Amino acid sequence: MKAIELTYQKNIRDLGGLIGYGGKKVKSGRLYRGGFLDKISPEDEIILYSLQLTDIIDFRSELEYNQRPDYRISGVEYHNFPPLIDNIKEEDKSLADSNLLWFVSPDKTGFEHMVKMYREMIYTDIGKKAYQDFFNLILSKEDGVFYFHCSQGKDRAGLAAYFLEIALGVDEEVARADYLFSNRAMGVRIDQLLAIVKNRPYYNEKYEQSLRDVFAAKEEYLDASIQAIEETDGSILDYLRNVLNVDIEKLRKLYLE
Repeated sequence: MKAIELTYQKNIRDLGGLIGYGGKKVKSGRLYRGGFLDKISPEDEIILYSLQLTDIIDFRSELEYNQRPDYRISGVEYHNFPPLIDNIKEEDKSLADSNLLWFVSPDKTGFEHMVKMYREMIYTDIGKKAYQDFFNLILSKEDGVFYFHCSQGKDRAGLAAYFLEIALGVDEEVARADYLFSNRAMGVRIDQLLAIVKNRPYYNEKYEQSLRDVFAAKEEYLDASIQAIEETDGSILDYLRNVLNVDIEKLRKLYLE
């Protein structure tokens, strides 16, 4: 797995090199995960074009996309598969990262919200459809090169990456470690946000803890999704096969070597 850092987006990595089913490696240069690409430097542009992407999959809501649309790369197809509905107050719609910041306030607990959100991505119709569409797309193009992302690259895209890695036969602990790897980039993001909100009148220790919880990748969040699956559908592979209708065998043929 190779980390890629752009000027404005630090949470990108190639899933290639991970060991999957039968000891085969995930193919390099085919599956990239990360955050949104609204700001691109000339150096970033060179890197992005070098990836030879065919498709960019955006798990953000329509509102988030309209606020901060991705940089457009010539020849790349763009897809929007949101697993969550917009649930943001009108007065907060101008906030950067509003999909997360809206849940950080003195009267809300960020940790509880994130646990709830991870369960919703599993059992709501919009969540199931988003991840089903994701797998259908990457299964439909034998030579496709995909970059999939949400806002920060840790939750909606993080769950997609976890599902994908489990489907490819990557060890669960390795897939979990990849999920948690987002915290390396998110630590910087949290510090940036705290520097802004510490001057706001509603700031207190509870607010800060909620912000830290909302902008972190935590095992408890991933476990909330896994538990939701086990309660109704059995194993993760059962969920992928029977609920999302993923052709596991074809997926492995396409992305393992």
